[in-house]
Amino acid sequence: LFRSELWKWDGKSTKRPGLKGKAKKVFYKAISRGKETVKVGDSAIFVSKERVNCPYIGRIESLWEGWNGQMMVRVQWYYHPEETESNKKLADPRNALFESQHEDENDIQTIAHKCQVLSFAQYKKRFGGVTKK
Repeated sequence: LFRSELWKWDGKSTKRPGLKGKAKKVFYKAISRGKETVKVGDSAIFVSKERVNCPYIGRIESLWEGWNGQMMVRVQWYYHPEETESNKKLADPRNALFESQHEDENDIQTIAHKCQVLSFAQYKKRFGGVTKK
């Protein structure tokens, strides 16, 4: 995925002082690029050249600018069924994701675009009941 336009801060910022003289971080609630806006709490697909058929997907936990001006994102990751060690068989694993406790920090420009991740109950309500166990 190549985008000529970069993500930019959207909205007001809040500063949090660093501990014991460490650098301060400036936090934001959203970023935008063109007509698309991604907010804290949204889910997003992240750029990956190696994983075209199994993209990285995560929920945005926080957005900030570091002391060096780098735009950063903290992400809580979702996993595809084939990435788990579970022996559970899903009725329809095609679009399934599992929420994880795995979090890390990445450059904001690795965000490809926003996506929608539904809970299983929301998925059933939107797309109908699941016929298999």
